[in-house]
Amino acid sequence: MLASKAGGRAAKSDLEAWITTYKLPVTSVIDSPASTATLKFFDIRETCVIVDVKTMKIVKKVNGSTAGSGDSSVKQLVPELLKLLGA
Repeated sequence: MLASKAGGRAAKSDLEAWITTYKLPVTSVIDSPASTATLKFFDIRETCVIVDVKTMKIVKKVNGSTAGSGDSSVKQLVPELLKLLGA
């Protein structure tokens, strides 16, 4: 989910550039141009969530550091994600 860019809301062209630049092989979306709901919910850019796909509910949300120190949000959630996957 691309929630914002420096200086404001993300546009469709920003999303397309993000997908191309990082070769994202997953579904990638943005809010409508009139909304900042995602950014308000996630609060900061370094956020990772685990979603129960049966209910489409977020079961865990973790914020990582935007300062480049400490564990990233993804690294924090990997052990729980592996546990949920039965690994």
